[in-house]
Amino acid sequence: MKNQWVDLFFSWLPFLSLIAIWFAFSKRMNVTKMSTDLHQHYERQIAETQRMNTLLERIAVSLEKRAAG
Repeated sequence: MKNQWVDLFFSWLPFLSLIAIWFAFSKRMNVTKMSTDLHQHYERQIAETQRMNTLLERIAVSLEKRAAG
């Protein structure tokens, strides 16, 4: 009985090893892709913040001119 379990384990070992390697590579690729996506999102957020700051400065100047005039 014990010998059957050992034989079963060794017969499935290559298949399970391939699955483990596939998971490791897929997880690594997802982390790399996620890191790239987060970096791109961060860059877009910075650009949007700069655009909003420019618009708010223009509004502030306009309001100051209106209040002074």
